[in-house]
Amino acid sequence: TTHAICGQFNQLSDTFVTQIVIEGAGQDEDGDGIPTVDDACPQGIGKAEGWVSNEATDGDRDGCKDSSEDNDDDNDGITDALDLCPGSYGWVSTPSADYDSDGCHDTDEDSDDDGDGVLDVDDLCPVGQLGWSSNDYSDWDSDGCSDLDEDDNDDNDDFDDLSDQCPKGSILWQTNSTTDWDQDGCKDSTEDDDDDNDGVNDVNSTGAPLDLCPQTPLNSTTVNDVGCSAVQRDTDQDGINDSLDQCEGTPAGLTVNTVGCADLDGDGVFANVDLCPESPERWTVDAVGCAVVQVPVNWTSASTLNGPMQTVPNFSFPTLSGTYNFQNEWTGDDVYMFMFKYTDSSGSSNSATWGQNPGKFIRNLPENMHVFYGSFDNSYHNDVIQQRNSVLAGLTTSEETKWESRIHYIDVDASNLGGGLGSMISSFNNPFFMGIDRFQLSRETGSLYAWTTQSNDPYHLSHEPNQWVAEFPVKIREQDPGVHAIDILDFQRHTGGWGGGFSSFANSTFDLPNDLSTYDTLEVYHEHACYERKNRYQNSDQSYGGCHEWDYLANLYICDSNDSSKCSTEIMRWITTYGREGQWLTDISPYLFMLDDGEERRFKYGGANKGDLTVTFLFSNWGSGERAIDATYAFSGGQFDGTYNNESLYNRQLNFTTPSWATKVEIVATITGHGFGKDNANCAEFCDHQHYYTMGSNQIYEWHPIVYNNEGCENEVRNGVVANQFGSWPFGRAGWCAGQDVKQWTYDITDWVDNGTDNNNHMVYRGYYNGQEYVPSDGVGNGQRNIRAVIWVVYYGPTTS
Repeated sequence: TTHAICGQFNQLSDTFVTQIVIEGAGQDEDGDGIPTVDDACPQGIGKAEGWVSNEATDGDRDGCKDSSEDNDDDNDGITDALDLCPGSYGWVSTPSADYDSDGCHDTDEDSDDDGDGVLDVDDLCPVGQLGWSSNDYSDWDSDGCSDLDEDDNDDNDDFDDLSDQCPKGSILWQTNSTTDWDQDGCKDSTEDDDDDNDGVNDVNSTGAPLDLCPQTPLNSTTVNDVGCSAVQRDTDQDGINDSLDQCEGTPAGLTVNTVGCADLDGDGVFANVDLCPESPERWTVDAVGCAVVQVPVNWTSASTLNGPMQTVPNFSFPTLSGTYNFQNEWTGDDVYMFMFKYTDSSGSSNSATWGQNPGKFIRNLPENMHVFYGSFDNSYHNDVIQQRNSVLAGLTTSEETKWESRIHYIDVDASNLGGGLGSMISSFNNPFFMGIDRFQLSRETGSLYAWTTQSNDPYHLSHEPNQWVAEFPVKIREQDPGVHAIDILDFQRHTGGWGGGFSSFANSTFDLPNDLSTYDTLEVYHEHACYERKNRYQNSDQSYGGCHEWDYLANLYICDSNDSSKCSTEIMRWITTYGREGQWLTDISPYLFMLDDGEERRFKYGGANKGDLTVTFLFSNWGSGERAIDATYAFSGGQFDGTYNNESLYNRQLNFTTPSWATKVEIVATITGHGFGKDNANCAEFCDHQHYYTMGSNQIYEWHPIVYNNEGCENEVRNGVVANQFGSWPFGRAGWCAGQDVKQWTYDITDWVDNGTDNNNHMVYRGYYNGQEYVPSDGVGNGQRNIRAVIWVVYYGPTTS
């Protein structure tokens, strides 16, 4: 009976044979002491041979003498020749009792039940396959399990052979993260050439390390060539590993946030949030790092248009590549130019201008440009196909790819164009070359006359869109949330005339959101708009309309605070255009000292050229911590006719005291030269006069290298010069260009001045030509060579909070 308590059990059986011999119980034929009925050899060796069965000679007491008659001495069913335990009695060999049939009772005799050469105590398969012996070939780990058909883990390393990259690897070791990092069944110290299985060997053939991160996390997919995964490396060394770093390649030295992103453009917004990663300095950005100058302009609905500088209504037309719809294609980031071929009734055509070298023209266009080619002629279809071929021939393959979506060919007679574009054609004086700027405003183009070659140059058309792009930040500046505007002139009509003496006046109160002393920056926006918003043009009666003709000085003066009838202090200077409109933005922060918080001041605009004038003061604070608080007027200009440095005529020396609170001291000069054709040097307008400032051993000078370039001002279109004016606008002048604001020249002399106990500062000013006194070829003192100079020494102090 078998009993099992609290669990499963397997029932096994075993057989024990017990022989009971009763002496004298029956006949014993051979007299060996074993009754015939129990004698396996009843007529065998016995008394006659002098043998009687006993335990020593007949261990199983079967009546057969072990040494000569019995081939199974212990009667276990295994012949003595095969019986490894021939003296084990009282049992019969069966698979249950003797698994390997070796004649040894498994329970108490056999220490290797399956006969594989591995003792049962070490045998993981103690009743395993039979007929084999454990050795290095059949049982690599000597665990008693046949590698061929029993052992799923031949080297006993915790990994089944199917997943073991070293199935017959080292034995007698425990696998863990220290001994087998990648859990591949190969011992890292002796077997595994790539401990972390990242594809980079641990060492090279000489033992030099190859894998700098030999314990890369398993299944890493971003391992570099030195074996380091994203979680292990910090490529840009910003303290954030690459797996968390959302901004790889952060420049050294920048502070980063928790995801490894820095504020690359200094706008206070980290790069992982910043949608405008190249925000310009001194512009306010929104929550996603974009300044208003970087944000697309929204579409404006309009229904009518009857001239330049008006919102363009929608239009559409067929092109060689499909229908173009202006509103659908509007991005708010682009500018547009329309160029039309036209042949009049006499056969004269503008084809030379329209079909100019397209490669040179296109290469000078801004990248946010769309160009449209069309034709008013009956041959419009062939015209634009021919122009497309010319464009493709004039561009490189990479340029074709770049401009493919930005150059369009209008496949309809331009006379039949409607919508906003049709209105532009019908209302413009020159409908053959027109544009639309980022504000969705219709734009005229100007003169194509090249003064340097004395001929028309269609390449000049490429200056127009560059001007529109340059004007965008000028016009949009007022919309910056950090900029506070005070209007001086609000589209106020100024009546000009030939020569000078024409003035317009306006009062403004400087009632700002914050105290004026908190602002460190003052900029001036000025638009000089022409009547009808048109270029200068001639009517059929030979009269002129639109813009003024000449380039003239234009000045804004601030009247004295205690006597508004005295208006001689210049605060801004411009040079008007030849026959075109213009708009400019000028930083005059050094003149903040001229204004006080909350006061009302009177201003005078003086200039010969008529127009509708807008002048707006823009105040802002960009954190410099200092502002212009006070100043000493230093020097004025004079006639550059050989008398400019004559101290009997002009003040050329200054003694001044620096305030103790001054944190910075600057020379601030506004200098332009005027006068043409008076002598060989063409002074003072076209000669490079230099302006020297000397204090003790310190000296600095301002000069005007632009005069050496006949296209010096033409090259300044991207910096605010109005393009394609109807006069000699390309030539560089001394300190100015036609159709541009005049910038202040500043120089920091803080290190020059003495603001100690003595506070004795002496400055000498001189105007030279080629570094020396100027002697005109027509003699000294003949005048008509005027240098307009306004020079201050400005003192800066802290802004208030």
